[in-house]
Amino acid sequence: MKLRELLADTELRLERLVGTEEALEREFRSVMSTDLPDPSRYLTGGELVLTGMVWRRAPEDSRSFVAALCESGVAALAAGDQFHPVPDDLVDACEAADLPLLRVPADIAFGTLITRVSRVLGPQRADEVATLLGQHRDLADPDAEAADWLAEVLRLVHSRLELGCAVLGPTGRVVARAGLDLDERHREELARTYLSGRHLPAAVDGHTVYGTGSAFASRVLGCFLVFAEDCARWGGDRYHMAAELAALVATGWRRMLRARQERRPLVEEIVQRVCSGADPAGLRPRLEVAGLPVDASLMVVVARLRGGERSGSDELARGMLEELLQREAAVYAGEAVALVPVAAEGVPDEDRQQRGDHPAALVSRLRQEASGLACGLGTERLLLGTSGVVAGESGLRGAIDEARHACRLSELRAGQAVLTGHEDLASHMMLLAAVPDDVRQSFRERVLGPVLAYDEAHGGSLVPTLRAFLDSSGSWTKCARELHLHVNTLRYRIQRIEQLTGRDLGRIDDRVDFYLAFSLT
Repeated sequence: MKLRELLADTELRLERLVGTEEALEREFRSVMSTDLPDPSRYLTGGELVLTGMVWRRAPEDSRSFVAALCESGVAALAAGDQFHPVPDDLVDACEAADLPLLRVPADIAFGTLITRVSRVLGPQRADEVATLLGQHRDLADPDAEAADWLAEVLRLVHSRLELGCAVLGPTGRVVARAGLDLDERHREELARTYLSGRHLPAAVDGHTVYGTGSAFASRVLGCFLVFAEDCARWGGDRYHMAAELAALVATGWRRMLRARQERRPLVEEIVQRVCSGADPAGLRPRLEVAGLPVDASLMVVVARLRGGERSGSDELARGMLEELLQREAAVYAGEAVALVPVAAEGVPDEDRQQRGDHPAALVSRLRQEASGLACGLGTERLLLGTSGVVAGESGLRGAIDEARHACRLSELRAGQAVLTGHEDLASHMMLLAAVPDDVRQSFRERVLGPVLAYDEAHGGSLVPTLRAFLDSSGSWTKCARELHLHVNTLRYRIQRIEQLTGRDLGRIDDRVDFYLAFSLT
């Protein structure tokens, strides 16, 4: 599209400030909006650059900005005067560089201009963005924070294609976004689609879930892209752009994981020293370097995986725990261990960013997010345990032991993702957790085996009847009411259970055995 054609659009009312008649014959291939002081690394040449001049702090800024544009080979510059008139120093810089300069009236939004130009340039733009993203992959700034860098890239896609997009972690956590707001329910639904193993890209409620190839061992350690349009309407140019963006996102995600891995050794050392009984006083400087409050409140969270044949499950558990907590974890005795700052009781919500979540809020969030994350585990189970709150380094040894016991107790409970808190350690489950697996299973089979076999062979209901009887504390009336049975029918079933097992449900010790056996399912 030629600059002359753009100026001829009477609805836009653009004004030429710099540029000869010959310069108006220049063609531009795309439009980019930017307020970066030096946007050259996002330019490929031939663009019409739109700017609100936020980058300008002093007159000399105009010369450096225009120089960067000319070095990149842009076609022209259009400046909006929404905030202040186009300054003379910008006009002078463009005249000296022979760069056409247009003024965009204050009442014309950049989005309006971009939309009108898109009608002409639209078919070419997605392929051009894909090419630009491919160059970004090679030119990524190694010193930039990966999340900030990804956000810049997404803003580029949004500004060029008017396409909202976001990068989400496996829990639905927003890593970066541009032009796309997703509520918690929607993020959870998109994360479940990603973790389900479904072929990607996949359309979900008018959005597209797009894999990034960032997950090596499992999708639970990767991230994914969300686009604010249905991929069913995509052509080849959109798929090309999405593939290039996914490759860029994968690069950024791996940089974030590497940065986390580089911070792990200090946490590993702290956990090892705590568990080996080292003097707590020697932990203080290490905790400070690790960003953990020395005299404030801490909790310990432990995670492990059970039920699969995957090798390296301790590293996978560590990766999942780190994603849940956004904090480095150590591996100790086959379990992932993380030290988490928490806010003490009475700390206002506005102080949580510095001191951490309140303990109850942390446990609640972990339960919810772990449940969603476990969808990507297949047959494996994610087991979690949390300690009580301790103050400073002196209580860490007991907190780690407490969280490890709680994690083992989670194995006795039903569910693919189970979190047990320290408050559960005072129950009979604590005793069961210390019993070897084979002994627990043998006890359960000896006590419940005949009843389970009878129900399986006859399609009976003795097992749920027995469970309801125990939950009713042996009350015939209450149990019959809960099961919608006549009391005589209930008595017949209980008698049959006693005949099969040789036990007497009128005896407290036999009832306890049944109760413990059910606890092992």
